[in-house]
Amino acid sequence: MEVDSEINVDGNAHTNGHVATPSKTHADKKEEKNKDHDFYFNFYSSLQNQANMIGDISRTGTYRKAILGNGEVAFKDKIVLDVGAGSGILSYMSAQAGAKEVIALEASSMAEKTEIVSANAGKNNAHLKDRIRIVRGMVEDAKVQEQVLQNGKVDTIISEPIGVMLLHERMVESFILARDLFLKPDGQLLPSAGQIFFCPFSDEGLYNETDQKAQFFNTTLFVQGTDFKELYPAAREEVFAQPVVGMFPPSSLVSTACTPKSFDFYTCTKEDLLEFTIPVDFVVHRTALIHGLASWFDLDFYPRQLPTSEDPNWNYPISSTGNWQWMSQESPLNPGPTPVPPKDGLAVKLSTGPSAARTHWQQARLLLPEPLAANKGERLKGSIHFKVNDARSYDLTLDLEIDRPGPEWSPNPLKRRAEYQLQQQCFNYSYNPDASLNALSMAAGI
Repeated sequence: MEVDSEINVDGNAHTNGHVATPSKTHADKKEEKNKDHDFYFNFYSSLQNQANMIGDISRTGTYRKAILGNGEVAFKDKIVLDVGAGSGILSYMSAQAGAKEVIALEASSMAEKTEIVSANAGKNNAHLKDRIRIVRGMVEDAKVQEQVLQNGKVDTIISEPIGVMLLHERMVESFILARDLFLKPDGQLLPSAGQIFFCPFSDEGLYNETDQKAQFFNTTLFVQGTDFKELYPAAREEVFAQPVVGMFPPSSLVSTACTPKSFDFYTCTKEDLLEFTIPVDFVVHRTALIHGLASWFDLDFYPRQLPTSEDPNWNYPISSTGNWQWMSQESPLNPGPTPVPPKDGLAVKLSTGPSAARTHWQQARLLLPEPLAANKGERLKGSIHFKVNDARSYDLTLDLEIDRPGPEWSPNPLKRRAEYQLQQQCFNYSYNPDASLNALSMAAGI
């Protein structure tokens, strides 16, 4: 099925204004439909990147558990919409759960690769036969909306719209728009809710490593005969504005995570996602230099009417380790049959916290340009302000202060303000929980 859809040159699916472009002939559109116009769509059109996400056992296994566990209430004989279908893995799971029709909506050229799989519903993929309908384009496109609605509104929407700190890439906005446009009033939504957590941490090594990145402009007097030291303040501001993505040891946390910011995807609006402030309040557990705030998120999957009881047969772990096991001799990506789905559905949670199994999202840390010295038992309070930007992400402003009695000073040495660009992430792989676990096992002779 040929779908004519255009993607804005800047790739921003959330921009309301559109610049007029010269009209294109049908032949021009046909030529362009195979092209991904920006890095965002190009990234998700890569089979290697799709394999990395499918190979995330915690992510994929949790979605499988949520879909098959809610087969009776959300999928059996239902019309299902998969928003941002990517490789089609969630669409195929939906078909396995008994969906009558699955609309796989995908904006990148991965849609054509998904069509290859669904079009070959032979002996190995009999569950896909006559069940998958692929629509190429974005939720925001009027023509795409017509195609999705050609048979009416859907019973269930499934999607994986999640980024770092839950909301990076701003795909959740499209998920919510799809809910408003396509879902029946009593329809099911998976995932159903998300929570963003914050907790202060201490990591002198990470702080020094980040500071060292800017020291080139501070310690080198001349580069090829030119003094660059005036750039040092800007270089330092730049490196500390980058959220650090990677795993970290839970022991680096110096408090307990405060009450998370929660989003109920059944009820929240797009406006709720555009700008908001998260208050934070902690009691420091040990005397330490606080180098910033660590962040992670949880995802919840549940039917609109919450289950009244738990089925013990479904209380099985997704994976015993956070490794990407598709390269190993085990087969966690093709597990055995699941139990009979509960009649009233199943509540499932995916955590990306530092004590949970590793996911491809890992965790994020916001480093303070200048650490705060806190004593055991002191209160640390403040806020993180989120505001969307045009880079499919958020500008963040962090305010922190130690609640310590005494005279006010200007500037106050107990207060910090820092700004971050969530899209400018850097990666740190100095901690590997799997390697640490293996080392402990070897030391114990296991």
